[in-house]
Amino acid sequence: MKNKKKALELLKQKNNGEIIISYQKIAVQTGYSRMQLSRLSKELEKKDIDSLLIHGLTNKQSNNSAPNHEIEYIKKFKEQYPVISIQQFMDIYHEDIIWNQDKKEDIIKYNLKVRSSSFFQQLYKKEGWKSPIKHKCFKGNKDVHSLRDPVPRTGMLIMTDGTPYDWFGTGELYSLHSTLDDATGKLCSGWFTKNECQFGYLKSFDIMFKKYGIPQVIYGDKTHILWTQKENSKTQIGRMLDELGIELIFALSSEAKGKIENKNKVVQNRLPNDIKRFNIKNYDELNIWFNNFYIDYLNSKFGYDPKEKESEFISVKNTDLTKILCIKEERTILNGNMFSYNNHYYIPINDDGTDYIFYKGTKVIVYDDTLNNTIKIFKNNKLYNTRIIEGQRINMEKKKLKEIEEQKTLERLFRERDERLKARAKRS
Repeated sequence: MKNKKKALELLKQKNNGEIIISYQKIAVQTGYSRMQLSRLSKELEKKDIDSLLIHGLTNKQSNNSAPNHEIEYIKKFKEQYPVISIQQFMDIYHEDIIWNQDKKEDIIKYNLKVRSSSFFQQLYKKEGWKSPIKHKCFKGNKDVHSLRDPVPRTGMLIMTDGTPYDWFGTGELYSLHSTLDDATGKLCSGWFTKNECQFGYLKSFDIMFKKYGIPQVIYGDKTHILWTQKENSKTQIGRMLDELGIELIFALSSEAKGKIENKNKVVQNRLPNDIKRFNIKNYDELNIWFNNFYIDYLNSKFGYDPKEKESEFISVKNTDLTKILCIKEERTILNGNMFSYNNHYYIPINDDGTDYIFYKGTKVIVYDDTLNNTIKIFKNNKLYNTRIIEGQRINMEKKKLKEIEEQKTLERLFRERDERLKARAKRS
């Protein structure tokens, strides 16, 4: 059975760039053929959905048209969101007004109703409101490259990306490190930091691992945080993922991972208004709220079911992530049973807090757990806690001056050697 209303709504959203969907998928959902959908799409360029659904009302006011007091109410509500897309404004209006139990008096007083996307499109046009989403116009002879089909199961392929944006509208950019499941188009996690960085990716991965499990493959950019040019070498994050059995692959261009690029645009268009709507005050609040609420909220609107129900995520229930999701670097025990790391000195300690004594020159592996802000060392198949030596910080300026002086001394010794060799050659 054909569903004309649904077909028109999906076509309108497709034409406006609000959703990415093929004519074939619309045909399956609505019962129309591709040729019929093409005809309806052309008619939508001239008429709105209500006009195409209701016959005999040309030049007459629709029985379902909004009265002036309802229009004025919507216009007043729109003042809270000066820059907002048509689809998001419709969503917020329905969620915060029409379906909000606290707004029953307003609904009765102003005779407010659920309105279609075509209604809001016409209202935007009539009032001269501008949508922040810019739609591209394609000529008929232009090649269109559709997105590849998603993988069939969740956890088979996770896309990751870092995108900077002024989320609070203060002129200050923060990067969102996000992960997205290719099988469902759903966000798995996200973390905001001042810049795209190792900690942001680590935090986002940690949230995903604990919520869903370990995926088969992570697909990202060739950023220096994830990728290194050195042969047979890995970045710290690359090494962590390898220890978890995750294959890390890289995109050659942003278009290659268009799915997460498009999702980032959706987040950029919607999140600033929702930050205002839900009264989020700072990035600390945003990070918690984004993962506890907002991801599920977005996924309910833009996600879809995987082709196969089975999941490829592996539970981390029996995995100690703190031993893997940390920076590992080799250090040497110095005089005083200490080692240097990140411009500070540390001493290894036992479980009871007493110092554990290593011989000078012993090589140890530092485990820098940045997620939990702890420094440990690994030696003889055992992890040792450490304590920082307060007030003992490496003076980087003095260290640099010392290195320069040592370099000068080395160059002087080389010059003296060359002069001796030249003098010896002359004598012979």
